[in-house]
Formats: sequence, structure tokens, C-alpha cells
Amino acid sequence: MAPNKLDLIVFDMDGTLTDTMGCLEDWIYRAIKGHCAPSVTPAAVTAAFGPTERKIIEAFVPADRAAACLEAYYALCEAEHSRVRIYPGVAEMLRQIGRLGIPMALCTGKSRRAAEISLGRLGWQDHFKFIVTGDDMARFKPDPDGLNQILARGSFDRSRSIYVGDTHADMAAAAAAGMLSGHALWSRPAPLPAGAPKPSYELAAPGDLLALL
Repeated sequence: MAPNKLDLIVFDMDGTLTDTMGCLEDWIYRAIKGHCAPSVTPAAVTAAFGPTERKIIEAFVPADRAAACLEAYYALCEAEHSRVRIYPGVAEMLRQIGRLGIPMALCTGKSRRAAEISLGRLGWQDHFKFIVTGDDMARFKPDPDGLNQILARGSFDRSRSIYVGDTHADMAAAAAAGMLSGHALWSRPAPLPAGAPKPSYELAAPGDLLALL
């Protein structure tokens, strides 16, 4: 059997493996709307995405209400998780990578609690060898802190490791970590801004990643 072309595959979660952006915006907004300024809109919540849910919430509500709002968010996440959709082809892609024995990891800005809720509901608890969440990062993407933490956990060749994500911050983090990058176009992400690092691979469908293996 030919050796695998990649040592490690790291995935972003929201907007890459799962279609959650409408859900997350809605859940956070509903959790905070009784405690934030009337001028705060769902669009303002979306614009704040990047760090953990706690950091987002703290940007909009008084400090003494943040913990209660965060719990309200988690309650909505648990109660309405059926709204989360897996992008077509992603589940089979993960199964195929697992059969090949290539280690997979998850690097997501969401909190560990939110990530564990989603992984449990989706039945993905055993897919990822390493999981780094926003709770584990000192600095958020586009900083490579999360990716560097994952790479430090094994003897992975950075030039043979890839980070697959949907945003310019994902591509920039991969470049800063010295990794390959894959732009998950199957989620129909916003175009990369001018001057953003170009991805190593543009992946129109999950099968395009499998073709690299």
C-alpha cells in the first residue's frame, strides 16, 4: 500500500464540517437580547464571531449577566441541536479518512462545552485524535496558537499536514503555522479578501480532499 500523502488533517468545525452559522447567531442573540443594548442585532453578533461564545457574549452584556447568558446559550444549543446540518459528503469523507488511518484533529474557536455537545449529538466523539477549542487558545485565529498546540502533540511534518477551513482566518492561521491549507468551498464561504493568504488547495467538495490522500 502506498504511504499516505498527509501526516495529519486538521479541521475547523463551524462552516467547514457543519452548517451552524445561522444557529449560532440565533442562539447567542436570543440568549443576550434581554440584557444587551437595543441597538445590538443578530448581524452584530455574527460580526463578533472568532473567539469563544463567552467572549462574544461578554462584548454585549454587563459582566454580571454574562454567565447567565452563556448558560442560556448552551441550553438552546442542547435543545435545538437538530438544526445543525452536516454538509453533504462530510460524513463519508471523515469515514474514509478514518479507514486510511490518517490522524484527524479539530481546531475550533468555539468553546469546549459547545464542541462536545455537537460531537456527541453527531456521533463524532471518536473521530478526532486531538481537539483544541477556543477555551484552550491564548490567541485566536488567524494566530496559529491552536494549530501549533496540535502539531506539538505528535511528530507531524508541517509540510505534510493540512488545515481545512472556510475563512481567511483559517487560511492565515495555517500559513503562519507552516501548514498546507484547504479552503472548504463546499460551504459556500465568503470570498477571501484581497491580500489574504492563498489556500494550498481549493476544495469544491469533500471528495476533493480525499483525492489528495
